[in-house]
Amino acid sequence: MKNKGKYYITTAIAYTSGKPHIGNCYEIVLADSIARYKRKDGYDVHFLTGSDEHGQKIETRAIEDGCATPKEFVDKTSDVIKGLWNLLDTSYDRFIRTTDEDHETQIKKIFKKLYDQGDIYKGAYEGMYCTECEAFYTNSQLVDGKCPECHGDVHPAKEEAYFFKMSKYADRLMKHIEEHPEFIQPVARKNEMINNFLKPGLQDLCVSRTSFKWGIPVDFDPKHVVYVWLDALCNYITGIGYDADGNHGDLYKKYWPADLHLVGKDIIRFHTIYWPIFLMALGEPLPKQIFGHPWLL
Repeated sequence: MKNKGKYYITTAIAYTSGKPHIGNCYEIVLADSIARYKRKDGYDVHFLTGSDEHGQKIETRAIEDGCATPKEFVDKTSDVIKGLWNLLDTSYDRFIRTTDEDHETQIKKIFKKLYDQGDIYKGAYEGMYCTECEAFYTNSQLVDGKCPECHGDVHPAKEEAYFFKMSKYADRLMKHIEEHPEFIQPVARKNEMINNFLKPGLQDLCVSRTSFKWGIPVDFDPKHVVYVWLDALCNYITGIGYDADGNHGDLYKKYWPADLHLVGKDIIRFHTIYWPIFLMALGEPLPKQIFGHPWLL
C-alpha cells in the first residue's frame, strides 16, 4: 500500500486528581479508532496520550489520600490510567507524563524563552479562582456566581504572578480561524470561542502560581511554579521531541504539526485559544484541527 504521509493524533492527557471516568475512556477509544483506520489507509501514524500531573488540586488530593508526596499520588493514579488504556488495547505510541524529565526540562526552557522575548511579564493577579478547573475568572465571566466551565464554587484570590500577553496574538488567531474553517470543529465550538472569548477581547493570562508548590518551578524565580495549563498543553510538542533551543528530535521534525487534537468540549477554550497562541509565540506551526467531542450523558 502506498504511504500517504504522516498523521499525528493526540488525546487530551488525563488529569491525575482521580481515577479515569467513562468520558476519558470514550476519548481514548475514539482516538484509537481513528489511528487504526489511518494506519489501515496507508498513513504513518503517531498517536500520543498520557497524564497531566501537576496543580493545586493534585497537591490537595495527595494530602487527603495520605500520600507522603504528590509524586507518590500521581504515580499511583497514572499507573491506573495507563493500565486501563492497555486493558482497552489502545495503540498509542507514547504515554507521556508531565512529570517526565524530558517534558519538565522543556517547560522550564519554554517559560524562559517566552519571558526573554517579552511575551511573559511579572505582575499580580486578583480575581475569582476555581480550584477544580485551576483557572482564574473575572466577575463578568462567572455564570450565576459560579465557574463558567464546571459550575462549581469560586473564591477570591490574589497573588504575585507571571502573565502571558494573550491580546498581542488575538487578531492573528482570529485571522487564522477565518482562513482555516476546519481548524476548530464542530462549527458550534468555533462560534462559541469567537463570540464568547475572541470578540469580547482576550485578557492577559496568569501563567504561574505561588500559593502551592506542586508544579514545575520557574527556573529564574523558583517561588513560582508554571501554570498547569501551560505545562499540560505543551505535552503535544514535548512528547515528540520539541526543543525550545531549536534542537528538535526526529519525531518532531517528522510529525509536527498535529493533524488532530481530540479533546472534550469542556476544555476546548484552552486548546483553541491558549494553545495556538502559545505556539504562535514560540514560532511553531499550529495544529491542523482541534475537535471538541461531546460528553457521554
